[in-house]
Parts: sequence; C-alpha cells; structure tokens
Amino acid sequence: MADKPVIYILHGDDEYAIAQFISNMEAKLGDPSTAGLNITYFEKGSLPLDEISTVVHSMPFLAERRLIVLHDPLTGMQSSKVRDQFKVLLEKVPPTSALVMAINRPLIPHRDRRKGKQHWLQKWAQEHEGRVYEKELFLARGPELVRWIQQQAKEERGEITSEGAALLANLVDEDPRIAAQEIKKLLAYVNYSRPIEPDDVEYLVANVRGGDVFAMVDALGEQNGQKALRMLHQLLADDDPLRLFGMIVRQFRLLLLTREMIDMGYQENEIARELKTFPFVVRKLIPQTRNFSMETLEDIYRRLLDIDENIKTGKIEGDVALDTLVTALTA
Repeated sequence: MADKPVIYILHGDDEYAIAQFISNMEAKLGDPSTAGLNITYFEKGSLPLDEISTVVHSMPFLAERRLIVLHDPLTGMQSSKVRDQFKVLLEKVPPTSALVMAINRPLIPHRDRRKGKQHWLQKWAQEHEGRVYEKELFLARGPELVRWIQQQAKEERGEITSEGAALLANLVDEDPRIAAQEIKKLLAYVNYSRPIEPDDVEYLVANVRGGDVFAMVDALGEQNGQKALRMLHQLLADDDPLRLFGMIVRQFRLLLLTREMIDMGYQENEIARELKTFPFVVRKLIPQTRNFSMETLEDIYRRLLDIDENIKTGKIEGDVALDTLVTALTA
C-alpha cells in the first residue's frame, strides 16, 4: 500500500476516460455495499480545505483506502496563498487515502505547451514523484478513434472491422461515451458471433451529428421554442421518432429523479449511485434541473406518458406528437 501513489492528477478533454478511470478506482475498493462509505466527491468550485483534510485523514471502513475526488479543484485557486495551503494538504495525504483531481481540460493549452511551459501543479507533481500519478487524457480523433473503437470492441469480447469502426467514428462525432454505448449495442446485435460490419452500423446507429437531445432539453428549459423546434427537426432528420421520443422520456425521467434527490440534499456521487449511472452523467443533469421546478417536471412527465399511450394506440404519429409537445411546453 505504501508504494501506491496517493495523489492522482487526471486532466484533458476526454471526460469519459477520466470518469472511467475513477470508476475503475471505485471498483477496487471492494464490496460495493460498503465501498460507497469510502468515497467522497467535492464539486467544482467547492474547495473546503479543512473538510477535505478531515476526510483524507479519516480511516477507511473495511477497505484498504478511501477515495476522495475533487472535481476541477483549480477553479478559484488563483492566489498563491490558497495554492500553498492546497500543496500542504496534498503533501500530508496518508497512504490510507487516494485523492483524485478530475480536471476536464488540459492543464496547459496547446499553444503554451509548444513553448515548453508547465503548469504549477505539474511542477509540484514532478517534485513528488512516486507519491503522485499524473495522466493526460485526450479525446481520440480520426484514425486514433478508429483504433480506440476496435480496441473497445475487443475488450467487450467482440470484433469490429476497420471499415465499420471508421463509419461509427464518423457517426458518433468523436464522443467516446456514445461510441461505447453503440459498440455494446452492435455486439449484441451480431450476437458476438461475427465482426461488426459497416452495414450493421448503418442499420443500427443513429447519426448524432444531426442534433443533440440534451441541447433540445436545455432549450425547452429556457423556454426557447424556436431553438427547441430547430433541434427537434435536426434530430428527426436522422433518427426514428419513436426512438427519439424514448430518449426524451428517459431524459425527463432522469431529470425528475435528479431534481427530487437534489431537493432532498443528495450529493452528486449519491445521485449517481441511486440512478446507477456514472458521475459525469449526473454532472450534466444537475445544471439542467435548474431550468425546471419539481412541479414542472412532474407535469411534463405526465404529458409524456399520455403522449406515449397515444402514439402506441395509433391516435397520433410520433413526429407530430413531438412537434406538439415542444410547442406546448414553450408556448
């Protein structure tokens, strides 16, 4: 245990890879029924040094280590005084804790990197080699993304041809989270018995470049009917109305549950655990819930259930139902 790093600095634009890295660390905490007792998350912009120090020095419960995750702790850390206090805290982290900094951007912009510049946190990490693990996680693009997709399929005990991987890379618009979901769906479709071919990808995968259901939900929350309808029509151009409607129902169900838990005082990691999803998904849901009251979300969800029944009984076409819904919600 003493030889393991106690500080983990994860930075870059691949939010999915950062979330996966943290999920793997969570899985190593042992029994899932007690692992949650040894995990603490601190939100972006929240850096209560005394509270973090208390958690860091608390003994783990039936596990080798505690896991403490700081989401973008560098926000608001411009003053050298706060930096120095933070460094002191880091230098005192015991081997019974693993403190992770999840920073969803590169520490040094590309233009400064070419000039040989270093971030103060990187310099500090080099001075504490052995205790600190630093990793840059950048989105795979182009041929690199194609190779990543093929590797993911292999890890899922399946296979995808290079042509199929290239087509999927284009369709998912360099989003590894969506790519991972589509790979699992495609492998189930071919029953893991043969490689995924381009025809399989064309048949099964929706082109996400045409629109963004999350952006449409945001537009609904902002009561921006024109934008919401534009996003809807972009989505409908590339997707089946019933599948898209299912995505919208799922999104509002998650928003409703998230809003309810926020009002009850749940923290991000607790919400993720209750929803059985990744923390990065919850981090996208929480800002969206601010656009809706609980009453509004309940009303929208009831409307969606009524529309679902009307579509399934043939009383209304799926695309017409969606148009009517968006217009009613933003009137």
